Amino acid sequence: MKNVLVALGLILGFYGSNAQEVNKVGGFNYPESVASDASFLYVADIGAKMRPTDKDGDGKILRLDKAGKVIDDNFFKEILNAPKGLAIDDNILFVADVDRVVAFDIKTGKKLYEIDFVPQTSFLNDIAVWDKTTLYVSATDKSKLFKVNLTNKTFEEVPTDVAIDGINGLYADKAASRLYVNGFGTNNQVNGTIGYINLKDNKFTQLIQLEGLYDGITIYQDVLYFTNWIAMEKKGILVSIDLMNNHKMTVMKLPEFIGGPADLTVSRDHLVIPAMLEGALYFVNIRKELMYIH
Repeated sequence: MKNVLVALGLILGFYGSNAQEVNKVGGFNYPESVASDASFLYVADIGAKMRPTDKDGDGKILRLDKAGKVIDDNFFKEILNAPKGLAIDDNILFVADVDRVVAFDIKTGKKLYEIDFVPQTSFLNDIAVWDKTTLYVSATDKSKLFKVNLTNKTFEEVPTDVAIDGINGLYADKAASRLYVNGFGTNNQVNGTIGYINLKDNKFTQLIQLEGLYDGITIYQDVLYFTNWIAMEKKGILVSIDLMNNHKMTVMKLPEFIGGPADLTVSRDHLVIPAMLEGALYFVNIRKELMYIH
C-alpha cells in the first residue's frame, strides 16, 4: 500500500498538464469490458447496480460504432446477469457472465452455446482467446485461472507456481507461449500484481514490484498497457510497460483520473477504457503518447 501511495503522490504532481488526447462517452450503467472487431465496439454492462456476482438478469451487451455512439443497446437477446470479460474470435463473441461463458454469433446476436462453471466460481472475469479451440478465463473470487476446451465444452484449472491474488485481466501472446495477467488483489487489500505465465511450465514472472488494484490489460506495438483502480473511487490510472526497452514503466498523462478503469481494448490507435464508477468510456489516443513516470 505504501508503494501505491508514493506513486499516487507523484502522479498528482503531473496530472492535467500536457495531457493525452482523450474523448469521453457516457450514458452507461456499470461498463466492465469492451471488445472490438472491424466495424463495431461491444461493451459489457453489468447492469443497474454494481453487483458483479448477482444473477439479476439486468446485464447486457451494447453494440457501438467506433466513435462510441450506441447502435444497439441490447443486440444479444440472451438474458445476462453481470457480464464482464469479452473476447472475439472468428465471428464469435465470448462473454464471461458470473459463473458461465456464453458464446454468441456476432453477426446475428444469437446464442450459440454456454459453458457452466458452477460450483467452481461465481466471478468469472476476463477472457483471452488462445486459438480456435482454447480460451483462458480468470475467476477473480477464487484467484484461479481456467483453460477452456471449446471442442468438448469442458475446462480445467491451470495451476501456477505462485498464487495470483484476485487474478483479473488476461492477454494471450501465443508466439511467446505467454499469458499476460494481472490481479485485483484479495481481502480488500491493494495487493494485486502484474506479470506473465509461461504456459510451457505454468511459472509466473512478475514484471513490476508495484502492487495495485489491476484490471484491464492489453498489448499494442510491443507496449503492455494496464489499468489500476488505485482505490474504489475516481483515482484510477493508465500505465504502460515497454516490453522492448527493459520493461520501462510509465504512467500516461490524462486530463483526469478514471473512476474504476476496467477491461480495455485497442481500436484505431486508441485505447478504449470502461470507467465502471462513471458509467463511461474513455478513448485515449496512443499515437501522440506523452508519458512521464519511470
